[in-house]
Amino acid sequence: MIYRNVAPVLRSFGFAGFVCCAAMLGPEAAQAADTPAHVDSSKPNADPIYPDSARAAGEQGTILIDVLIRSDGRLSKFRVAQSSGYGDLDDAAVQSVLNWHFAPATRDGDPVTDWTTVKVEYRLPQSAAATPPPQAQ
Repeated sequence: MIYRNVAPVLRSFGFAGFVCCAAMLGPEAAQAADTPAHVDSSKPNADPIYPDSARAAGEQGTILIDVLIRSDGRLSKFRVAQSSGYGDLDDAAVQSVLNWHFAPATRDGDPVTDWTTVKVEYRLPQSAAATPPPQAQ
């Protein structure tokens, strides 16, 4: 939106107009947007494996994992911030996340090391037995 409003000024005043407008907008306008660290969806990341033992026991839940992503995009540290309540699900989620690709956070356009939180959900499909059979007509 700002660029649309500034463009006519730049065209009419040339470079001097740009310097004047940049001074009015302040240093924040010239800085690149900050972004948080995140899972890099442009690269393949395997879905978390649902442990057979957990599936057989009917276990499901959500795990939140805090991960420290270095400025080069590599995972440096992790901690389970919220457990599913099931050790096998938590372990499987951590093992999956350790193999994912991440994009680093940026500050003023430069990559930086920062924490982010990854959510892994395990949900069992609805049981066919729970669905009533179709009625004969």
